[in-house]
Amino acid sequence: MTNCRMVKKLHEWRPTATRLAGPKLKWENDIKEDLRIMKINNWTKCIQDWVKWKEVVEEAKTFKQ
Repeated sequence: MTNCRMVKKLHEWRPTATRLAGPKLKWENDIKEDLRIMKINNWTKCIQDWVKWKEVVEEAKTFKQ
């Protein structure tokens, strides 16, 4: 009789959802991290100047870590 209960427990067992990975990163977080690595601290001011921001974007496209 004990075996039947164990089999029933195993049959009804459902795995719990576990988070193996860390928190999901947003696209914006990736961009900010790339800017930090590229040592661009004043990016909020750069985006207001279209020509300067275009240079930053072009640099980011060719940036290799």
